[in-house]
Amino acid sequence: MKENWWEGLERLRIRPGLERIRQLLDQLGKPEQGYPIVHVAGTNGKGSTAALIAEGLQSQGLRVGLTISPDMGHINERVMLNRQPISEALWDHLGELVEQAGQTLPDVPTFFEAVTALAFLAFRHWNVDIAVVEVGLGGRLDATNVIESPCLSVITPVAFDHMDRLGNTIEAIASEKAGIVKHGTSLVVARQPYSQARSVIQEQAQRLGVKMLEPLWVPQVNEDGVLGQSPVGPLSVPLLGAYQKDNVATAYTALEELARQGFIHDWHQVLAAWSRFSWPGRFQVIHRHPLWVIDGAHNPHGIQGVVQTLKLKAYQDYQWTLVFGSLSDKPAGEMLKLLEPHVNDVILTHVPTERGVDPHILQTVVPHAQIIDDPWQAVQHAFGETRENGAILTTGSLALLGYILEQRQKHLKNLVN
Repeated sequence: MKENWWEGLERLRIRPGLERIRQLLDQLGKPEQGYPIVHVAGTNGKGSTAALIAEGLQSQGLRVGLTISPDMGHINERVMLNRQPISEALWDHLGELVEQAGQTLPDVPTFFEAVTALAFLAFRHWNVDIAVVEVGLGGRLDATNVIESPCLSVITPVAFDHMDRLGNTIEAIASEKAGIVKHGTSLVVARQPYSQARSVIQEQAQRLGVKMLEPLWVPQVNEDGVLGQSPVGPLSVPLLGAYQKDNVATAYTALEELARQGFIHDWHQVLAAWSRFSWPGRFQVIHRHPLWVIDGAHNPHGIQGVVQTLKLKAYQDYQWTLVFGSLSDKPAGEMLKLLEPHVNDVILTHVPTERGVDPHILQTVVPHAQIIDDPWQAVQHAFGETRENGAILTTGSLALLGYILEQRQKHLKNLVN
């Protein structure tokens, strides 16, 4: 599948700003217009929340577009119709249209801008009833913020991440996230880990005259997932992370507002769809005996959510082996310090990208840790060393998970052949 658009384009290069994406979309006939959009920003939980909202809308018989980032190893997972990734053929066709349009511009769009434009083209091609769009980074200057008037904006928990681009204070980061709020729309805000973030978002909403809605109830979580008595009936969502209770509560509040707008008519269908819901890379059980869990947490707030999950009764008695890798622009040392008291053994590995941090640097934080450079070999080693009551946790980076799952798929295919 097409993954590069212009010669010399770096896939991970980030250049905030809206001028290039606006010019690109103008060349493509403004495919971001003509259908309602739910716009989702935040530091953590925005992918799960966006997918939960999309699932609820789909349960009503609607054609629902969804775009997320990053992917878990398959680039077409970034653009979906009714939770099914775009076909490789359509991805390549629309990618060519994006490239042709981009070649006419004075400034080459970034990789994320190209994918964002492709997503909007796909939504128009599919004639979606509504689309759910996840912000890539920040909000105010993110390429997705070309959306002029979303039917709903959603902000998930705001915490410290991408501080080199969003600011060194929680107020500055929250201000960037709140940049997606538009006059004349509605806003749903998750429970915030920092009161300062909530205050900044609330001030922005008040300045623009936007109604700000917050969850009125939060379910519980146990070894079976997120459970609770919602206002419309018993709720059960098979998401195992302790942090998912807030994502479910936020998505529920978003759907309540969308119900007021006429998109949701049958709440029993929503709850039924959610009871079958799955989302990869978020405290996802890959193997049962021994237990192997992967989680894409990649900042301290996300890791705190993983730690809260490890404290649940279902996981307290395991002897955990941690397989950890991170990107160099993340506070990997701080993440390791949060995890170390809750695991027995640590294997440090290298995320297979030039942005991957050298595991030898991380060993200064956890001197007793083993180093196995290749992530798949690290996981296999962990399996070989796991005791009867042992379990394996792989976390630190979504890119790490994507690589491991890709290698696992190849391994399983070789076993079959």
